Amino acid sequence: MEPDCRKITKEILPAIRAAITDIMAAQYHYRQIDIAGKLGIVQVAVSKYLNQKYSERVAEIKRYILQRDLVRSIVNSIVDNSSRDDIDKQINALCARLSATL
Repeated sequence: MEPDCRKITKEILPAIRAAITDIMAAQYHYRQIDIAGKLGIVQVAVSKYLNQKYSERVAEIKRYILQRDLVRSIVNSIVDNSSRDDIDKQINALCARLSATL
């Protein structure tokens, strides 16, 4: 059995970030560098998410997230310029929720 922290860092967190990145780019026309800054990640990671350069498991979790609109409040917080702490807390809560579910 894989430890929860490994599942979160290798699968769940990348899936959340990929889902957020897709919405931020497609619906709000954010540039990669701006998405990276809002999420506290590097632009290269955003590029990988947008170009779907991740495992099939990450893609599966991302579809689950998008189908259930689980990142909408996080995206809204980013668009509304909420603090990074608030955004990080929301992402952490979703990670915990998905970790218990998946």
